[in-house]
Amino acid sequence: MLLLIEHLLLSFFIASLIGVYIRGGLRELLRVVLIGVKNIPGVTDVLAYVLRNEAVKFVHQSSIGGGNGQRLKITIPEKGVPSDELLRKMREMKEKELDHEEGKIFAYSYTLNDDHYAIQKDVFNMFTEKLEFSEDHEKLVREFHLAFLHENALNPMIYPCLRQMETEVISMTSSMLNGDNETTGFLTSGGTESVLMAVKTYRDRARKLYPHILCPEIVCPMTQHPVMAKAAHYFGLTIKHVPVGPDYKADVRKMEQMISPNTILLTCSAPQFCHGIVDPVDELSTLAMKYGLPLHVDACFGGFMLPWIEKLGYPVPKWDFRCPGVTSISADLHKYGYCVKGASAIVYRNSELRKYQIFTYSEWPGGLYGSPSMAGTRPGANIASAWASLQCLGQEGFLEKAKDLMDITNMLKDGVHKIDGLTIVGQPHMTCFAITSNTPDVNILAVADVMETKGWKMERQQNPDCVHCSILPHHKHSASALLTDLALSVDQVKSNKSLSKTGTAGIYGMMAAIPDKAIINDFITEFFSEVYTLK
Repeated sequence: MLLLIEHLLLSFFIASLIGVYIRGGLRELLRVVLIGVKNIPGVTDVLAYVLRNEAVKFVHQSSIGGGNGQRLKITIPEKGVPSDELLRKMREMKEKELDHEEGKIFAYSYTLNDDHYAIQKDVFNMFTEKLEFSEDHEKLVREFHLAFLHENALNPMIYPCLRQMETEVISMTSSMLNGDNETTGFLTSGGTESVLMAVKTYRDRARKLYPHILCPEIVCPMTQHPVMAKAAHYFGLTIKHVPVGPDYKADVRKMEQMISPNTILLTCSAPQFCHGIVDPVDELSTLAMKYGLPLHVDACFGGFMLPWIEKLGYPVPKWDFRCPGVTSISADLHKYGYCVKGASAIVYRNSELRKYQIFTYSEWPGGLYGSPSMAGTRPGANIASAWASLQCLGQEGFLEKAKDLMDITNMLKDGVHKIDGLTIVGQPHMTCFAITSNTPDVNILAVADVMETKGWKMERQQNPDCVHCSILPHHKHSASALLTDLALSVDQVKSNKSLSKTGTAGIYGMMAAIPDKAIINDFITEFFSEVYTLK
């Protein structure tokens, strides 16, 4: 009987293959056979090994190859590299690649190298943020940016020096985050894209490893940046927000209670943007390992500040790759990395995780397509300026600036505490904080409205009502004035109760009273639709 069943199964299998051949031809038959072979235990590992070796061999033999083929690890230099040496390195790298002005490249760079280009450079310089470091640093970052203004990192074969600079920036960043030789990643256009890519990576990982999960979920604290909800919306995941504790940190116990069989990712922040407080990453790392879940740390805001203030001796809880359950970290270079806007890093513990971020498509008539990020076109100028900034500043430069900004931060926090009616939300860990009211006769949102009549632009927050302050290099010129105007504004609000019912204070109060948040979301949609209409 058993022999008969085996014959029937074999006959059915052969008949199926014949049917595949008749319907799709030899190509389709070979594809089906290959899929079947890949599912045989051990074959997938052998195939992956062969493909990896072929990729290594191709890169090493191509124009983008270099070194001896071994993976390298570099760090941010102890002392900043002199500008003239960095410019010499840049010229050497550019000499090795084809200049698009020669007319031998048929894609990627679309430029008019004439007065039109000169105007673009002038406008760029006009709207580029003053980095407040030194004229030397600012001039160098701009020079690198302009040198690669029209180069496109979409294809690493065309501009190999961009590929080299990107891999070096990622290596320097991962070293700063206490990664090892396996830690790797990609550059993106900003924190939003970095987080989007992390969520896409873990979604695709879950699809492969846990195909039975049809409704994947993310568990995160309520203070997680909204980009996480945006990513869940874009990629078809459900996000579960967990209330934070009275210290405004992620509540590990409550997060554990929200984990379900559909959970594919835990996330937290270092620090969370709202109040500058680092979540208990080490405890969440233990939780992630307990349930076999990946843990992403959103350090877009603090990734290039926390490592340096820790070295200065400030109390910073462990939050990076020293926590064994942390599988990825996002960190923005265009914030406290002091480079031109449009540069962020998404760093993974190993390359196996990073592979899930890459999109590939091999059936396009235009050729084989692969992309490591949401964007196809990737501005080379942003990569170049990020590389130049890290090399120019060095660890000494980052430490110096971190000390300056923490001194300003502590001066401002002490000053806020001395103003009757104001206090700081929680215990911030770095160069930002949130100001709130500790008395009913001071509406902090009304204070923000009065501050804006004095020329300040205030960042209003809710739950609790407060005002966010990120301390930046240029605040060294305005810190004392900020405290003076805050005290005057508090006095005005105390003496004029009607201020709490007008302006944005009145709007926030009205919004808080609406139980259906979908109505508020509709209002925000209408606002953006109106504000971006040309009139």
